[in-house]
Amino acid sequence: MNKMSEQKFDDDADQGLKILYRRTFLASFGGGLIGPFIPIYATQLGASPSEIGLVQAINSVSPSMAQIPWGLVVDRVKRRKPFLFLGSLLYALALLLLLQVSGVVEFIIIILLSYVLSAMAAPALNSLIGDYSSRIGRGKTLAKLNAMASMGSMPATIISGYILYRVGGEVREMYRIPIILCFIFSLTAALITLKIKGEPSYEETFSIRGWAKALRTNPYFKRLCMLSTIQGFTMGLAWPLFTITVVKVVKADMFQISLLNVVSASTAIIVRRFTGRIADRAGRKPLIVLGRTGLFLIPLIYAIARTVNELIIVNFIVGILMASSDVALSAYLLDISPRSMRGSHISIYNAVAGSFSFLGSVTGGYMLDLCMGMGLGFEESMMTVYLISIIGRLMSGLLYLTIQEPYKYPAKFEEELRKIFEEEVETIDRIIAEYRRIEDEDIEWFEKILEQGSKK
Repeated sequence: MNKMSEQKFDDDADQGLKILYRRTFLASFGGGLIGPFIPIYATQLGASPSEIGLVQAINSVSPSMAQIPWGLVVDRVKRRKPFLFLGSLLYALALLLLLQVSGVVEFIIIILLSYVLSAMAAPALNSLIGDYSSRIGRGKTLAKLNAMASMGSMPATIISGYILYRVGGEVREMYRIPIILCFIFSLTAALITLKIKGEPSYEETFSIRGWAKALRTNPYFKRLCMLSTIQGFTMGLAWPLFTITVVKVVKADMFQISLLNVVSASTAIIVRRFTGRIADRAGRKPLIVLGRTGLFLIPLIYAIARTVNELIIVNFIVGILMASSDVALSAYLLDISPRSMRGSHISIYNAVAGSFSFLGSVTGGYMLDLCMGMGLGFEESMMTVYLISIIGRLMSGLLYLTIQEPYKYPAKFEEELRKIFEEEVETIDRIIAEYRRIEDEDIEWFEKILEQGSKK
């Protein structure tokens, strides 16, 4: 590639990333208006614990499971822009059907349909990010992309929570405005992808046989998928219980529920200032291990939560863990995936992890029903399922210590953390010194005015 071609590619990549950042912000704003309230919506429609488990699984997992066929299609067609456009557009159109829903079964079908259609955008987005970013700067790129997602969903969730809190009344009427706003922003996100001018071409040729061979012979990918099955199941066990705790134990209102999502999102935005740099300098593994092992704290605190204050604490922890592992895990997947098969590799990973999370969530709901059917009280049944999830999350998180990095990195995790801490302390000291200087100048100026006034 000559210098002119390299410069054109760099310019196209910079422009493409800017469009993807804007698209991510708008899509996340649209999703943030309704996504966090999907399990609550089902509960308000009268869903049972097992139905809540199914809804929670669909809400969290169905997009991942649907990514397998979409990822294969993206890699086969070698076009990403049409899938980004259609994913946002069809998701927006499907959610409009919720305006006519009155029963739990209809609700579940529409949610499943909307997320399956939206799933086509994910492998296309990840594939483009892999092409537009270099390995040494990929962590920062993904951190910025995730920050844009949080910055979009956070205000949307607050606005939607306030609307739901103020409107009240019949369930269908409560969600009318958020659903319409979700459609508008998702449609805008779809349209903005049309501005992407060009897509990097693949040098390799896609084939099902080559893809299957890569999956069999890629030790990094095989181990990561294996670990995701164990943790995915133990994570999913507690999902239906989270919704029941928020609605029936803590009895949080809609605005408080929106604030909980804001706490986790805002914390993630702050922490991601550093995780992208750490992932690029010290490697992906330390952050993945930290984020995945720490997930046991979430059901632990939910199990003892009785007020919104405990839920605020757990969502603060969620923000830290999300920022720690999400960026590093996405970068790791791109590192270990062949360029022409990134879409299918990421899709198969998400589907493997998602399918076991789905199974865990459904199992968690049925376990709760089973425990209560056996004569245990509500609190004892909840605590039993929570305890199983806590132990499973801790043990499966520690297994991530066995993954290996495909590349060597210039710094160590502890050294990079210390360096970041020292730089932040220096920045704070600089700000304090500047504030004191300005304050001294103001005092000196005020004293001069008083002195001139006394002379007169």
